[in-house]
Amino acid sequence: MAKIIDPDNLTYSVNSATNMLRFDTAAKTVQLVAGGSLVANHGVTGQCLFSKIKEVIKADATLIKYALPVREMIHDESMELINGWTFLDSTTVKMIRDCGVAYVNSAGVTTAMFACFYTNGAVLTGAPYGTFSSANNASTFAFTHINIGATFGVNELVQIYSDTNGDGTPDYDYRAYVKLFLREAGYTYSEQSNTEIGYPVLTYKKYVFALTHAVDAGVTKNDATVDAYTGMSIQWYAAAQSASLGSNGPYNYHVLINANSHTYDEVYSWVQRQLRKSSDIDADVTGNRTGQVTPALVFMDGTTLKTKYQTGIGGIHISNLSAASYNNIAEADDTQAYRTYPYTAAITFNFDSYLQADGANAKFWIYDAATYPGAGATLLTDASAAPMTGTISGPTASFSYAWSSDKAWIGVAVGKANAKVAVASGTILQSTVNSGSFVAGQERWYSNP
Repeated sequence: MAKIIDPDNLTYSVNSATNMLRFDTAAKTVQLVAGGSLVANHGVTGQCLFSKIKEVIKADATLIKYALPVREMIHDESMELINGWTFLDSTTVKMIRDCGVAYVNSAGVTTAMFACFYTNGAVLTGAPYGTFSSANNASTFAFTHINIGATFGVNELVQIYSDTNGDGTPDYDYRAYVKLFLREAGYTYSEQSNTEIGYPVLTYKKYVFALTHAVDAGVTKNDATVDAYTGMSIQWYAAAQSASLGSNGPYNYHVLINANSHTYDEVYSWVQRQLRKSSDIDADVTGNRTGQVTPALVFMDGTTLKTKYQTGIGGIHISNLSAASYNNIAEADDTQAYRTYPYTAAITFNFDSYLQADGANAKFWIYDAATYPGAGATLLTDASAAPMTGTISGPTASFSYAWSSDKAWIGVAVGKANAKVAVASGTILQSTVNSGSFVAGQERWYSNP
């Protein structure tokens, strides 16, 4: 059944524990009890409830004798219970939809305020949650009723102000800040604060937050996998940290993510996992940054992992990234500009079966063709500045290359008892599928008796 919008669908009683809407004139309470057309998860609109209360005041000979429980509504998104009337319990409050509520005592002092938080967009799994503090280690609150697969996720009252004694000194006051989050494993993340929807201060009315998600193709590793990663960390710094992206930079950042040689998609999956933790995710351990309330750090733009500038903090750099991912990274620095690595080409060298058979007794060298041969022959270096050379340990050897222009190469591979000497050449183009082949053939004359 849908939420009730027609007061005719609510039954009532005064000073009797029957029906959906119950009034207790001694306690000055109004109660909603699920049953019949009233389903707790669907509830009743504030406008409908106000309308029914007004009808009961008019129709009931007992209730009319008491100070009015409700003030005329200014609009359909705000309701006031007055003269000391309140809703009986949280169960009742949590069944009211599309409308904020305030309690006003007999002296005219507002003693409580409830804002209606409405999240626009589908929630496919899990639940939105919120916080009333911008602190790094803020606690969170949960919602009672979540709608899965509907056009909205939450439509619920949450108390934002309490002054139990009515003396003007509140027990708590959350009107300055609220932020809602939707973070579920394997789905895109969403978050929004009251200022981001145009309200610097909260009151007892309805607020609509754009909070929805979709399956996140960027998450390629599950929680169990990334929880097993070691050596990865996130650290916030008070002072700017200088870092270069290959030959580009240096640039300044205030947050560093240590990838510990992981690829961009592994980093993304790992970081998203940290943002769902209820523990401290700051590696410096001098403070406490709870993952659940930490603003988003990264997002996927197609196949590019982008870091997000942190307002009031600075940019984010990913250190110790796998060189294979250099083309898939764009980092927001302290100036909010996006920084990238020089284009990183990739090349794979193939070795024939004879070179492979020599194994540890076979080696290869890749030279800059412009310097070879001769005493000045220079080995090409990969994107991490390591020379392109090594022992042949399998059918292929792959390297990254910081490409700025096409680079001609000449390679030499030397076997021993199984393979002849092989010379190969080619050009590294702006591509990730460059290749070269060493065909040595069988060695028939080597002997070391």
